[in-house]
Amino acid sequence: MSIAVQIQVKDEGVLAVLGRLALDNDTKHELLDLIGINESENTRLRFSDQQGPDGVPWEPSLRVKLHGGDTLRDTGRLMNSITHRTGDTYVEVGTNVDYAAMMHGGGTIHATGGGYLKFQIGGAWASKRSVTIPARPFLGLDDEGETEVIDLIDEFIRTKVFPK
Repeated sequence: MSIAVQIQVKDEGVLAVLGRLALDNDTKHELLDLIGINESENTRLRFSDQQGPDGVPWEPSLRVKLHGGDTLRDTGRLMNSITHRTGDTYVEVGTNVDYAAMMHGGGTIHATGGGYLKFQIGGAWASKRSVTIPARPFLGLDDEGETEVIDLIDEFIRTKVFPK
């Protein structure tokens, strides 16, 4: 699961400068990698902050309500799986954990074949026909994240592309 971010520039002056700015592939990959590192770290920090990129706190999980701890952080597997990859013209931040999409977007899990879902909560076993998981978005950019990306690009261009 990954999220794509597209930055659109509408300022004519900035567009003119960007049009003249031709980064070689190594330089472009270095910039995209910096953005990916930054956004991967910001995403992992959301697990400590317990809130989505929009600043809305996550609904605490039943485990957290009963026993404390952090939502989406029982083992740390999901948080620790956040990574990035770059291509020629993009950077993606995401995870390959199979349950990530359900945790991010929410949804309902139904038992198959008329049976029950069986799971353990606080040492006791529970059986349910379905379980609804609330959305707890962890991927994406807020306004502050967008500003950070723009600042990273600005700093990169000033120090790497046009150093004094």
